[in-house]
Amino acid sequence: MIVLGVDTSGKTLSVAVAKDRVILAEYTLAMGYRHSITFQPTVDELLTRCDLTLKDVDLFAVAAGPGSFTGIRIGLSSVKAMAYAVGAKAVAVSSLEALASSAGEGHSLIAPMLDARGGRVFSTLLREGSPLMEEKPRPADAWIEEISKWVAPGERMLLLGDGVSVIETALHDKGKCLEDLPFIAHVAPPHNSFIRASAVIGRALQMLDEKDVETDPFKLEARYTLSSSAERMKPGGHGQK
Repeated sequence: MIVLGVDTSGKTLSVAVAKDRVILAEYTLAMGYRHSITFQPTVDELLTRCDLTLKDVDLFAVAAGPGSFTGIRIGLSSVKAMAYAVGAKAVAVSSLEALASSAGEGHSLIAPMLDARGGRVFSTLLREGSPLMEEKPRPADAWIEEISKWVAPGERMLLLGDGVSVIETALHDKGKCLEDLPFIAHVAPPHNSFIRASAVIGRALQMLDEKDVETDPFKLEARYTLSSSAERMKPGGHGQK
């Protein structure tokens, strides 16, 4: 089975292709929010390098958020169109769970987080792969307070994602740092701190193995967790006082 995995939900674009659960190739572009320009050429080049075409793809896997509204829409709409064109199945996975998978093995407690802007982070907490906290945006102070309810004093936890800097800034503003938290927080190295398309593929296959998953491309849904800036400006939106 050929699987094409993509992530456009953050600043980094990642695309990977796997054959029979083995990653053949993966491209990552850390060029900011330019996915509308870079996405399709990157997919085309990756498939060409692997001597494949879209018609060879049996399953598409896409990170569906939370994250950038525009990025999520680019990824989802592109995957829906490609899957429909070739009659393939598609699976949407959580961007946070894919990020956690990017950390590799050996971490029992993982806190993946993405910058939600405005001093907030999209976040969750996973113990042995099982989510403990709801995926939603949290102000940095609220994250620190809530995470402390789940993590025992002195317990080790891995932090990863571009949301870590948001937490560090909030602590710095109070004259503190990660070492002042009641638990032992380790920050993942840069190469493990972004969503890899190979991890998106891995999570999609895991979901297919574990349970019934929606594979109809046009039934895939985004995990925004926030209203867009345009929606917040509407009368009665969250941006209105």
